[in-house]
Amino acid sequence: MTRRNWLLVFGLSLGAVQAAEKVVGGPVAVNVGPRRATVTWVVETSAARLGKAPDKMERSAPALRFQKVTYTGLEAGTTYYYDVLGTPEGQGRFKTPPAGQAAFQFVAFGDTRSRHDVHKRVIEAVIKAEPDFVLHTGDLVADGDDSAQWPVFFSIERELLNQAAFFPALGNHERNSRYYYDAFDQRVSYYSFDWGSAHFTVINSDVGNMAPNQSAREAFWNEQLRWVEADLAAAQKADLRFASMHHPPFTAVKSRQRPMGFLEPLVALFEKYKVHVVFTGHDHNYQHHMRNGVRYVVTGGGGAPLYPVDAPIPGITQKAESIENFVTVKVEGAKATMDALRPDGTLIERIQVP
Repeated sequence: MTRRNWLLVFGLSLGAVQAAEKVVGGPVAVNVGPRRATVTWVVETSAARLGKAPDKMERSAPALRFQKVTYTGLEAGTTYYYDVLGTPEGQGRFKTPPAGQAAFQFVAFGDTRSRHDVHKRVIEAVIKAEPDFVLHTGDLVADGDDSAQWPVFFSIERELLNQAAFFPALGNHERNSRYYYDAFDQRVSYYSFDWGSAHFTVINSDVGNMAPNQSAREAFWNEQLRWVEADLAAAQKADLRFASMHHPPFTAVKSRQRPMGFLEPLVALFEKYKVHVVFTGHDHNYQHHMRNGVRYVVTGGGGAPLYPVDAPIPGITQKAESIENFVTVKVEGAKATMDALRPDGTLIERIQVP
């Protein structure tokens, strides 16, 4: 083969490989702070098929590659536009946290793991709220180990993730999958951040998937509790303190009511350090509970099948409705207005914090 022919073959082969690759997730801004931010995206490099016979391979799963860039030296309270691919599909924007008590808005929702048509309607409504960032309360997908499910999640949320920073909590359906950590540049499963005058603590309540045995799970949870206490103690000067995690300590779903168990010491920390609002998911509905000055908002109506709210807790449950939902939060200094909304934009309830 001549050198010219070899180069031609090599070029055609390279073109075929490049053509086979496509972006199937993001880009999305994560770990956004006043001075730095990371943009991640997911590339499908190839696909594999599976079936019960060579001519009946009905299932397909992509091989995924996760990419990221980190920007430093940013300015607080600034909108940045990015282009990570040189094509329209790689373009987006995000805001950095404002300084001082400047107003901002975020949205909380979760349990987007199924009923993709419903998930899409929820996201269309969230986009209209124009949030600066999103808190996702977990269960992004039905099985985090299934590579085919992540492109579906990203395709539905693409427009939202291209314009708002994303702060997820780990749900039990993520299965503690490496895909979750790589997609959102998460080095550990719990973290915190500041945005304007507020502090946010994101907790991993999915203890069951974190270790292979009970003693290891207890060690993980105890270490996280120490971290949560240190984090909240250091945040006492913040005007507002929010927390986000997947499992709710309180629920109006009768089949899920049980002693708080491992969550009890966490609830004690929320009360001790005066957390204003705890956002959770796991139960597929909307709930608002209040105990000892702490509000617990269950916003698990992002697409998963709805659960009934058939057992409100006397003296604690403020509102409960079996409906798809999301929550917008407008923060203005030391006060916040929270609107729990249905996908059609109608109001479930308005909450003033504090």
